Amino acid sequence: MSYLALYRKYRPQNFEDVVGQDKIIKVINNAILNEKISHAYLFSGPRGTGKTTTAKIIAKMVNCQNLTVDGPCNKCENCINFLSSNDIVEIDAASNNGVDEIRELRDKVNLVPSNSRYKVYIIDEVHMLTTSAFNALLKTLEEPPHHAIFILATTEPYKIPLTVASRCQKFQFNKIDDDSIVKKLKQISNNEGIDITEEAMYEISRLADGGLRDAINLLDQLTAYKSEKITIEDVYKVNGSVSYSDLYELLISIKNNDKKNIIQIVENIDKEGKNISKFIEELLIFLKDILVFKNGNKKTKIEDKNKKIEEIMMNFDDDLIYLMINRLNDVLNLLKTSSHPSILLLINLLKLTEDKTPSEQNDNISIPDNQLEQNKILPEQNVPKENNFTTISTDNLDKIKKIRINNSFVSASKQLLNLVKEKWPTISEYLLDKKYELAVGLLADAVPTVVGNDDIILVSKYISSATRINVNKEEVENLLNKVYNKKYNIVAISEEEWDVEKKQYIENIKKGYKYEYITEDKKESEEVNSSEKTQVDKLIELVGEEIIEYK
Repeated sequence: MSYLALYRKYRPQNFEDVVGQDKIIKVINNAILNEKISHAYLFSGPRGTGKTTTAKIIAKMVNCQNLTVDGPCNKCENCINFLSSNDIVEIDAASNNGVDEIRELRDKVNLVPSNSRYKVYIIDEVHMLTTSAFNALLKTLEEPPHHAIFILATTEPYKIPLTVASRCQKFQFNKIDDDSIVKKLKQISNNEGIDITEEAMYEISRLADGGLRDAINLLDQLTAYKSEKITIEDVYKVNGSVSYSDLYELLISIKNNDKKNIIQIVENIDKEGKNISKFIEELLIFLKDILVFKNGNKKTKIEDKNKKIEEIMMNFDDDLIYLMINRLNDVLNLLKTSSHPSILLLINLLKLTEDKTPSEQNDNISIPDNQLEQNKILPEQNVPKENNFTTISTDNLDKIKKIRINNSFVSASKQLLNLVKEKWPTISEYLLDKKYELAVGLLADAVPTVVGNDDIILVSKYISSATRINVNKEEVENLLNKVYNKKYNIVAISEEEWDVEKKQYIENIKKGYKYEYITEDKKESEEVNSSEKTQVDKLIELVGEEIIEYK
């Protein structure tokens, strides 16, 4: 006999066995016992929380010939033949999402049940139905025959048309809490003779993210991996996740400015083939737990995690944790378009060692006495002397910024922007080149937003990041010259500054102004009232049609 997966073997057969959905079960159970059965239900919620299982139990209960307050009898003909019954129709909308399948269902729904009281239609992943299929289903849901019950299940309820959802009783299935999942895992482990530590079960629960099916599947996978006692380390190995010891070591390395160890940790993660996005999510959750512990005094059921968090709490203040969370979240967004995720992560982790506030800076970092006065940069923008930042006064920097922003708009086009964006990810390949190391780090969170023939506007999230790029524009321009084989004049601004410049540009275009190129030794820019292309065409080409309201 073929092996039966644990999640199938332990699928609930009655409402008492359903985990973590007590309120929903109580409402539906009372409705069935009191014969107040709805003709249509809509079950929504995360994967593995019991939607389809509950639907099948409903189908069994409404057709049980000897139903009691304890549930179906599991002895009558309908209960025994439940899985093979023609009156229980389960449809996977992911593979049967067309209007023809729903029309076939609509034609057959009027046929009376062969051996049961009700014909029950369970449509899983119902959000996958096409618009035409939903329209075909709508009439049946509005006026169904008395013997038909529809149960729609979905993980994405917002995709269900309101006309369909409004004809159903709606139930939201919640994520199952860790304690309930662990209780179920203990029950399965006892029945199957699986030797596993409680810490491992809680880690399985956390990784399952509220889905009992995922938790049982991971337990099943672990039993195939190891016949002896299963520990939390085994969970890390099988799931490909990172241990709390590794996360702790990385955070301490950031705190101590240990760049060599940071590089080694990231290289190990990359060599082991671990998903970079998943690693960042694990690190974000760990940082969140630190904040919860620090401000709520909450403990987890994993002793090793508690110890590591308490040690981190003694060394990190809240501001540094907030900075890391914001930076890592930005990296997650950038990974969607990056072809070198490990390099992108490494750059930002290395930058975190420099972006700390003065109180967090390591004692061995020296700042020139005259640097603050010369650059007029805020303290948090200070950097090690070894970086050789160019000294530019704030007044000159502002003049250059205004001129280069103007010049970027002169010949800007979407085509030029796309050409720059196409090769932008390759910048990270120069990280290990000492000549370009600084420039690569500065551009880690910068995005090319406006590109002209010879000028580029880069947008960074923070003002401090944009300032550093402008102060070190020669290093950045040398790197871009290497990547694009072309001399570009760059200017960096923050997202807040870009919003202001964009609005000003739109207003100027509406007034009929044309941006004219000026050299950097001129003190003021000049504008004329003629235009080579229509105002609207130039505006759409530059900033996109979707953000413009033109009257």
